[in-house]
Amino acid sequence: MFLKKLRSLRHTLALRLTVWYAGIFVASCVLAFMLVYVLMVSVVQQRTDEDLEEDIEEFAALMQSGGLERVKTEMLLEAQGEEASDVFLRLWTPDGDQIATTDLSSWSGLGTLDGRLLRLDSTDEPVLDTLALPDREHKVRSVYGSIAPGLVLEIGESLEEDEEFIRALLTGFVITIMAIIALGGPIGWFMARRALRGVEEVTRTATEIADGALDRRVPVRSGGDELDKLTQTFNTMLDRIQALILGMRQMTDNLAHDLRSPVARIRAFSEMTLVGGGSRAEWESLATNTTEECDRLLEMINTTLDIAEAESGAAKMRVTDVDLVDIVIDACDLFRTVAEDRRITVATDLPEHCRIQGDLQRLQRVVANLLDNALKYTPAGGNATIKLTDEGDLVNLSIEDTGIGIAADELPRIFQRFYRCDRSRSEHGNGLGLSLAMAFMRAHGGDIMVRSDPEHGSTFTVVLARSRYAEDRERNPL
Repeated sequence: MFLKKLRSLRHTLALRLTVWYAGIFVASCVLAFMLVYVLMVSVVQQRTDEDLEEDIEEFAALMQSGGLERVKTEMLLEAQGEEASDVFLRLWTPDGDQIATTDLSSWSGLGTLDGRLLRLDSTDEPVLDTLALPDREHKVRSVYGSIAPGLVLEIGESLEEDEEFIRALLTGFVITIMAIIALGGPIGWFMARRALRGVEEVTRTATEIADGALDRRVPVRSGGDELDKLTQTFNTMLDRIQALILGMRQMTDNLAHDLRSPVARIRAFSEMTLVGGGSRAEWESLATNTTEECDRLLEMINTTLDIAEAESGAAKMRVTDVDLVDIVIDACDLFRTVAEDRRITVATDLPEHCRIQGDLQRLQRVVANLLDNALKYTPAGGNATIKLTDEGDLVNLSIEDTGIGIAADELPRIFQRFYRCDRSRSEHGNGLGLSLAMAFMRAHGGDIMVRSDPEHGSTFTVVLARSRYAEDRERNPL
């Protein structure tokens, strides 16, 4: 069981993040320690070099104040006792002769100076060098400088203390790096698990939703980071999916209910024809009635599919430059006969032109559905007024009628599919006209607003943004 769990852990994002965290953490620490190490070595060497150069300056000052004998005495004092194994001094003439030296018994392997060093004068900077003597474990740092005309002083100092300090520093760095490597894994694992906690909650919620718990949501924290934004987006998506599923269920129920009546009528017509013997006229009537009912069914199904396509964003919009004034005039011409039969006066208040970017056929259906709705629920002798207002970026198209109106408690539901108000059930219809109009307007980035007063009429106002599709097409050409 443990091995199985360990094998499955190899493929987890948490383990990969742990490796990355630990690797970056360790690499950063190693790089930082290397930089500190190089800086410390440089500081130690610079300090030693400065000390040696100061010694040359001090002996030059002694030479001026006390002469050669004072310099020789000071040389012996510098290398007395334990210092004899750590420091040596030699005083040279330009001919290569040593005129003074300290105890060199522990400094075997020292050679003579080359001509360039012997010819140093007071105007030259001291020369620094590092010596590796065969009988000594540690290197020697030496300095050569002129303390008087014709005299070059050589001072050598063992680097044992410096090398031991650097070795101790390096050992401390290595131990620290090993500790960091040991802690890097657990720290990386903790950081990875903490970073993925929100993702795990999303995954767990998605699993529960897949099992049927559609009301489950991911808890939103107050951090405001990327995971919180992901959680909020995920919850919004779940709300939308749940709303779509509930809408589909409701639509299926309503569709089944509305399909039942035409099918029942077709069956009744057929049964009556069969029972009655079926004369030619009856069979013709059956065919006519069946065709009409099938047309109603097809219209209902096609309208439902159009609404679903528009609401899902899958509708292919044929966006062109259209004139809303022409669309309104064509709709009025189309419904003129209906208005005359119902003795309803249709008035218009239109500008000369009002051009926008949109789908011509869908905009025609929106205007036709709203005008048909106004005429259908306006009694004889009533009025219907279509007004188009151009506000620059926005275009408002209002259709006002003097019909039966809509109750306040029914207004929020009139755009739902298959919903019909109580007072409208006597009229022919399937409750899809307003739903289709709203779906097409939302697809255009617009909206439909309603104001109604029972017994006095209703006003449906279409709001469209003139430039929305022009901007979208510039960003995403079709």
